[in-house]
Amino acid sequence: MRTIITAVLGLLTLSACCSLRYSGSLSPVGQAKYLVCRSYEAIDDLLDQHPYPEDLDRVLVSTVVDINDVGRTTMFGRVISECLSSRLTQVDKDVIHATVRSDQMLVRQDGQFLLSREARNLAMDYNARTALVSTYAVMDKTVILSLKLVSTVEDSTLAGVEIVLCRNETVSDMLEERVRTSY
Repeated sequence: MRTIITAVLGLLTLSACCSLRYSGSLSPVGQAKYLVCRSYEAIDDLLDQHPYPEDLDRVLVSTVVDINDVGRTTMFGRVISECLSSRLTQVDKDVIHATVRSDQMLVRQDGQFLLSREARNLAMDYNARTALVSTYAVMDKTVILSLKLVSTVEDSTLAGVEIVLCRNETVSDMLEERVRTSY
């Protein structure tokens, strides 16, 4: 029953925001909804591509980081990570919250960064065969978000998707706050 309710709520949420294709003339609330909607669509696209649905029961999720410096993120990266995790939960995936295991995850105030050398340990501990890793690239008028589902067992990419977001006022505000993390 929980699965049915979760699926229906997820579909209603997605259908309500999917009409937001362009965010240039939207209000700040509309711009934020656009961001959430595009994040949800990206997860749906990834899940459709994934060749082994049985490997998606549990997914490790890392913070979305700046492609030019993977030790850096912003409020934008952390918010997108939360949206991606929420969508995975809505479609009945078990999302591993990295803050639970700070001994195997680099956890800082600016986000959770999945360390490739520790992914295998986490995967074994939580029986998670897949991890979601993501980066963003900032342009003058757009932000490119790249998401990949990677195998924690074979160290290979299983699915990938890129989305282009308008760099509207809401996105720009979230990108301003840059936080650096050193490994």
